[in-house]
Amino acid sequence: MLMEQGKDYGIINAGYFAQRTLRIERMYPSWGHDIDKKTTPYHLNREYHISYDENFIAKEALLKQQQDGMQKRFVQFLFENHNLEPSSGEPIYRNGEFCEFVSAAYVCLGFVHAPSSEKITVNYNRGATYEIDIATKQFKALTNVYQPTEMGPTVPLYTN
Repeated sequence: MLMEQGKDYGIINAGYFAQRTLRIERMYPSWGHDIDKKTTPYHLNREYHISYDENFIAKEALLKQQQDGMQKRFVQFLFENHNLEPSSGEPIYRNGEFCEFVSAAYVCLGFVHAPSSEKITVNYNRGATYEIDIATKQFKALTNVYQPTEMGPTVPLYTN
């Protein structure tokens, strides 16, 4: 029934690996792969989903994180020029210094960690050059901290 109704919209069957690739392109984190129980909406650039109008279990902790800042942020990387596809686990370099590992491939997803003396902001990510190490060769990558669809179709990825 679903396939019949979707025929006019070009619906097709998509398997697990297609869905995995699509989630990476849309910057959807995966439980157990990219995120765990210690990851907050602020780490994932999803702070707009938090409503402080109601009481909830983590409200005080999230308000503290909002006030204090954080040391890591989920980032999407888009390679400028490369002919290899990362798998995951490749090192990420920020301004030439190691800062984390890639957690997903193709359009890479990963966390960027800041030294304890700095807080991660959007400008922290924008104001740096990034490279991903694939098979001992480093490839320049552009960064994006928000899902492309949230920026609108005419807004480019945040570039370094």
